[in-house]
Amino acid sequence: MMQLDDPLDPLSQQHQLDDDDNAAIESDSSKVDEVEESPLLLALDDLESRVVTALNEFKSHSGRASNPSTSNIHDELASILRPVVEVASHAGPSTARALASTYPHIMSLDLCVDEIYTRVNSELVLPVVLESAQSDIVPAKRAASLALFHTLHVEWQRAGSYLDTTTNAPSLAGPYGPGTTSGGSSAAISAPPFSAVEAQRRTQIRAMRKAELLRRWVQSAIPNLAPGTFTSTTLDAAAAGRGVLSASAALKPCLRYMAERIGSADDAGALRLFLPVMRMIEGVLGRLFLDRARGGNNNNNSNEMDQGGKAGDSLRASCIKFLEIVVLCFSNKALPGAAGGSQAAMRMQKRGDVANDFSLEDLPPGHPIITRESLEEIGEYCFSTLRGLVLLGGQAAIDPNLLLAAAASSSMGSDFMGGSSPFTQILDILKPAALAFLKVESAAEKAGAESGGDKGSFVLDRSSIELDFSLSQKPYSLSINAVQMLATKRPVFFKDSSTCLARRTIDPPGGTSGAADGSLTKAAVTGIRTHLRSSCLTLLRHFLSVTSGCSEVLANALNKAGMKAQADRALQASMQQLNLMKGGRAARNRAAIFYEWDTSADVTRAAKRQRDTDDAEERVRAAKMARGLGSGIQLPTSMVDACELVLLNLENLPPKRPPVASSTQRKHPIDLDFVMDAVITNGASLSIDENHWYDRDGGDAWMMEEGEVGEDGKRALTFTMNSKVLQAAEKSTKGVELEDSEKAFAEQSKIAASKAFSRVLMSSSNARSQVVADFGKQLAARLAWTLKGVKPSNDIENAHAMAVEATENSLSKNTESEETLAGSLEFSLDYPLVSSCLAFDLVPKGPTAPLRDEAAGGANLASMTTTLAMRILNEAYVCSLDENKENYEKCLDVFVSSVVNACDLSNKMPSDSEKKRIANTAASSLPHQLAAAPSLTGTSLNLVGSLCDIDEISKKATAKSSKQTIAESAALHAAKAAAEKRATAALLILRDVAFQRDAMRGAAVDCAVAIASGRLPGSAPIEDKALKLVMNVIFPKNSDCADKVVESATKELELAAQFSIDNHEKIVKANEVHSKKKEKPRYGAKAALLPRSDEEKIALDRVRKPVVLFMALCVRRPEIIGVIMKMGCRESMEIGSQEGLGVFAKAVRTNMPKLTKAASVKHGACPFTFHIFIFSFYNYNQLICSIFIFLGAANIALKVADMASENETPLLLSFLDNLAPATDKSLPSQELIDACHEIQKKRQDADGKTDSRFITPVVSGMKRDELVHKLPEFVSGSDEIFKSSLRRMAERLGRYVLIFRDEPDPTVTTLRGMSSCEQMVYLHHLDFHTVGIPQKRYLDVIRLCLEDDEVFNDRVVQAALDHMSGKFLEGESLPLAYMRTIILTCSKHESLHSWICHVLLPRLVEGKVYTDKRQWEGWMRCAKMLENTRDHGVSSLEAIQKLPEEQLKMYRAKYPQK
Repeated sequence: MMQLDDPLDPLSQQHQLDDDDNAAIESDSSKVDEVEESPLLLALDDLESRVVTALNEFKSHSGRASNPSTSNIHDELASILRPVVEVASHAGPSTARALASTYPHIMSLDLCVDEIYTRVNSELVLPVVLESAQSDIVPAKRAASLALFHTLHVEWQRAGSYLDTTTNAPSLAGPYGPGTTSGGSSAAISAPPFSAVEAQRRTQIRAMRKAELLRRWVQSAIPNLAPGTFTSTTLDAAAAGRGVLSASAALKPCLRYMAERIGSADDAGALRLFLPVMRMIEGVLGRLFLDRARGGNNNNNSNEMDQGGKAGDSLRASCIKFLEIVVLCFSNKALPGAAGGSQAAMRMQKRGDVANDFSLEDLPPGHPIITRESLEEIGEYCFSTLRGLVLLGGQAAIDPNLLLAAAASSSMGSDFMGGSSPFTQILDILKPAALAFLKVESAAEKAGAESGGDKGSFVLDRSSIELDFSLSQKPYSLSINAVQMLATKRPVFFKDSSTCLARRTIDPPGGTSGAADGSLTKAAVTGIRTHLRSSCLTLLRHFLSVTSGCSEVLANALNKAGMKAQADRALQASMQQLNLMKGGRAARNRAAIFYEWDTSADVTRAAKRQRDTDDAEERVRAAKMARGLGSGIQLPTSMVDACELVLLNLENLPPKRPPVASSTQRKHPIDLDFVMDAVITNGASLSIDENHWYDRDGGDAWMMEEGEVGEDGKRALTFTMNSKVLQAAEKSTKGVELEDSEKAFAEQSKIAASKAFSRVLMSSSNARSQVVADFGKQLAARLAWTLKGVKPSNDIENAHAMAVEATENSLSKNTESEETLAGSLEFSLDYPLVSSCLAFDLVPKGPTAPLRDEAAGGANLASMTTTLAMRILNEAYVCSLDENKENYEKCLDVFVSSVVNACDLSNKMPSDSEKKRIANTAASSLPHQLAAAPSLTGTSLNLVGSLCDIDEISKKATAKSSKQTIAESAALHAAKAAAEKRATAALLILRDVAFQRDAMRGAAVDCAVAIASGRLPGSAPIEDKALKLVMNVIFPKNSDCADKVVESATKELELAAQFSIDNHEKIVKANEVHSKKKEKPRYGAKAALLPRSDEEKIALDRVRKPVVLFMALCVRRPEIIGVIMKMGCRESMEIGSQEGLGVFAKAVRTNMPKLTKAASVKHGACPFTFHIFIFSFYNYNQLICSIFIFLGAANIALKVADMASENETPLLLSFLDNLAPATDKSLPSQELIDACHEIQKKRQDADGKTDSRFITPVVSGMKRDELVHKLPEFVSGSDEIFKSSLRRMAERLGRYVLIFRDEPDPTVTTLRGMSSCEQMVYLHHLDFHTVGIPQKRYLDVIRLCLEDDEVFNDRVVQAALDHMSGKFLEGESLPLAYMRTIILTCSKHESLHSWICHVLLPRLVEGKVYTDKRQWEGWMRCAKMLENTRDHGVSSLEAIQKLPEEQLKMYRAKYPQK
């Protein structure tokens, strides 16, 4: 037997799918014109759809939290964008690795990674998120977009992503490895060979991806930093605050990348990112310092941040935090006097430090613009600004002229390419701010020196200081933290930071009273003062306070703040730390501190716990004694406990035995036999029912007599039955009426037999020996058929109930086999024990049921669990040879129904592991059982096919519900997977039956085809597998299998056609109800084939599947195309117009393109065999495929035309229409054009007239001269035929719609098709008298063209009239209907009035139109129509004035001037 997933697995059967010539038939209807896509394209579509879905949801979000009580808007937006992060960071690389490992000969890993990154990240995620971050009108969505860049930067550096920094092996780093860290499971994976060229290429690609992410990250922050992003001050400040936070997060990664580029001698690459980073820094500084100048108001409290309330406060705090990061990055990390070069070298070796920090030592020298000196200057000015914010509590007032100049420079948006340095604009903002504070600081130091106070006195007159803005508590606290952190992280700033904090601690906000000060409330003043003291204490505790000489300043500040004791201890700790650093190992050991646990014992607590334990044991012992053995207690498992319990209860034994339930006295004395029976039966003999004779004295029915001892030394034994028992048995067998006592005997005999049968069955199922189990099941199978009508005992009653329920369910589902299954249900009631045996292994036995040893393996376990059912079937088959032959078939139906019911129960209760185990075991063993069954029936195969009905569990698994837990969702998905596996096993059963049992081949194929066509229920994946089974496995097997498949598909097609006929009136009524709704009508040929109501949609889906299946067979056997055309053109389905087609006819015409394309490819007259490689990425294959289609189109067109009768002409025309290429890049081949002409010639009517509809599909490929000769045929046809032919002529000439083309070589006709302009010209020049067309029809077709203003719009008509008038000037005569067309154009197209008046009419006068009486009459009428239209700015009076004097008089005589 083959494995379950061999023939239907798309990967294991790739060779079958590759040779599937009707692949287009099996594909989705939305892609009928494309060759099957490659796995990479399918994966890209899936990834892009997931991203687009999330981004669309994000774009359409209102920007307000749906449930503010549970989550804020930022968390909600982040959860919406989470799929974008997963796809862009992890799912994309994982998909690339999976594709490369699955198709190694077709796709390389680098190709997959590059393609997925380009399509998903570079072209979709990054641009869309950048656009949202820059221009979204909702601040919250801008913030979410900004945060997404930070998240992507973090996620891309994880294992297996694009910027992986966790994998050590170079060939496995990034998206090319297993996606785990080197310390995980991937450590055991050997790294593949890796060339230097490949390593360099991957390194370059990684750098490009990193640069792209960082550049877009910086670009997303810059627009949010510009002032006036939102008209609301609060919203503008909120958006700017998020922009500053994004800039803070992006600064260090950008600087590290620039350092890498400079180190790699890529100065241009570093500069490309450096310029936007400088713009970003400028934007942040501008929001902090230039708001006053931009607002045009000198009032300190009128700037935008102050007006923004909390949002403005948060913005200022974010800007201060950004200043801290700038100082960190633009300063040196080395200690004063240390060798910076050596430290920088060590730092470059330790990548962990570089990943978390950046300093000027990390920046390699050599770049002409990005230098350490320029960046250090910015850092020093930023640090001075921070010190000023802490010391003054705000920003010292800056000269307004300097602010205006800086604001103007910033607003110009210079890109640093105009000759100025990229640092200029930043310094223009920072310098005035820093110098304003330094000026105040210098004045205060000078005043302190003049006051004669202590050394370093600092006297600051705050009343004379003007501030541009003052700090509230939050930004003030961040400023203090920044100065303190810079002192510890950057030792070069320690002294200045300590001095700044000490001075502010001596002169804190609020003065001596601690009252409110400026923007600080009293509580805020208290918090700031405490913060300053703690910062000074922290710095004093640092050893640098001693080495830098700042300890005295810090201690003095703390002393004045009343913290002398704390200052002394901090100073002592710093000195001890410094001594330890300078001292040797002995000094450090002496300073070590050890801790010991308190090991004192708590005697009281221990004694209390012991007493509680003793009391609990005493209570248990007393309870045991009180219960007594007479109450039927259960002895403990431990022998010691059991003996103790017995000894304790000896004195509690009752003096008498407890009474039994029955009123009758026991007949058996309590002797040794009584005790032995109790031991052997495990106590069952103690609970016998005295009312049952078989329990009471059943052993007395047989009597044994011993004879004499024979010569062999053995004693002869004689067994005789009790005469009363024998008499009752004979009467019961002969059907004689029994007495009351005998009836009771007969009933009790059945009960005894049922219990005995149950004991045999249970013993065999629980036996550990395989031999004993097999013998017991063999005995049970024989007894089950013997004991007809005996009801099962309680032990196996559930199995019988399940068998009956399963048969009833099968009867309700399979209406086609209703009579057969009704007999099976009656059989299960007549033979209860047989049906119980069939379902015995399919019901749970309960947790107490003992199990045999399963160490023998899965195969032996499967055989053991199915032996009973197989023995029942074998007994039924043997008995059916002589007696009732239907019993075997009924028995088989009950068995299969029970298996199906077990699987259905598992689907309904996915969390029940026992039912799931039973269903999986039964389904996996069913193929083996049916393969070993003596014979099969069509009903049983249909029941097997019902295993494919898993649509309900599939919908439950795919449905999303917020009420589902993770465990429930996981259980549903596991149940769905198990159900699909069972359905696959059912399909394999049908395959095996079709291959191995000739008698049942037709029934098996019928069932498989019914599943593939959707008549038998099944989920979409299972129907697809059934379709592949029928087309790729069964059909190619042999000719008999192919004939059976065609026969079954024809039956399904007839059923679908009949279904369409039966439901036609219902669908028409539903469509009429739907048409009354106010909805926009749909026009066009494709719209006519779409369903108009829900009822029609359901019916169309029901009919479509058998149509597609039969069309797939038509590709293999073109001779059966006539069958589907005959059914599709039934008169009962034709309503008279395409709008009224039945659903069957719609299904046929909708899928006709797939049939024509596949048939033309399959049956092309090509001298070589050609295979289409589905996974190819070269246009060469597509070109050859097109040639192949062209070669086969002509052949298949002639074959189908020969098969189609006169009534089937509509579908033949549809077939020909779909044979023509549907793209603008290719024209119908000459072979196809000749074939259509031949078909037209063969299908002449009785009068010898040809039907132009047969050549309409190929007119776009015919030469224009041929079309001119064929034009009368199209004109003679109906309006629909005429308009359709014109549309097909010009369908590939869109660019020439307004042009009348001239032949490149007048001697050779090469132009194909006919543009709209050319159609109008040739229609006017048509010699209708010569070709026998009435003049009225000639004029009507021109009118039809003018009325179709979508095709023949004003520009097309103008081009045609212009061409004909030009030829008129060259000497050609005007067509008969020319002036009539101009008059109609005047009535329809007012836009051409000016052109007609000023160009066309004078041109006709110039060509002497008045020489032709008919044309002159039309000219005068047209001129008259436009003469009095001056109110609209247009008049033909100028053209009239150009007439010769004689013609002018003639005109005025007929139309006098008013």
